[in-house]
Amino acid sequence: MKKVIISAAFLTASIITFAQSSSHGLSRNNNEVSPLSVTNFNNPDDAQKVVTEIMNVMGLKQNFILRPANVSNVEAFVSKRKRYILYNPEFIGWINNSTKDKWASVALLAHEIGHHLNGHTLGRGVNSQFELDADEFAGFVMRKLGASLEQSQRVMYYIAKAEKSETHPAREDRMLAIKIGWSKAAVAPATTNSEMAINNHQDSSQNVLSN
Repeated sequence: MKKVIISAAFLTASIITFAQSSSHGLSRNNNEVSPLSVTNFNNPDDAQKVVTEIMNVMGLKQNFILRPANVSNVEAFVSKRKRYILYNPEFIGWINNSTKDKWASVALLAHEIGHHLNGHTLGRGVNSQFELDADEFAGFVMRKLGASLEQSQRVMYYIAKAEKSETHPAREDRMLAIKIGWSKAAVAPATTNSEMAINNHQDSSQNVLSN
């Protein structure tokens, strides 16, 4: 997780559309394509649909603004009382191609949503516990969407370091947090987690949190 002060000019300049680059999940009608089958998010609407799926299993309304942007991976922040998730489609494509599994990008989006719903984007503090909280949330959501524990944790082999840093826990700790969330999903209905939703946007600070 890193903290960056975002200005209106940066937001305008950084929100760009990338050129097009190169299942398991919720059961659906045979003629209906699950949004979870979309992996590279070249179309912003595709990423929006995945986030909607994540919020649906939580019993919450989707009110995040998603944008493809010139960022390193995926980042969550609040600006002018609106909640944003910026993502780099090229990075999303890389992580899915590397893991050979669409669940990696779903886990990343769930992680950033976890930052928002846990209120991490409303304050100015930065600590490793934020990452563990978001990882636990992602694990919970992943199981609700139909992912196995291994599928839920796989992304950490590619984005998390073995040793902890000042801002991020060690890979083993992050995988444990995912497991805790994934295990909770077996016994807790998604609707019981609605209290995690953060609807207070009075803080006008502009904070960024990323994987």
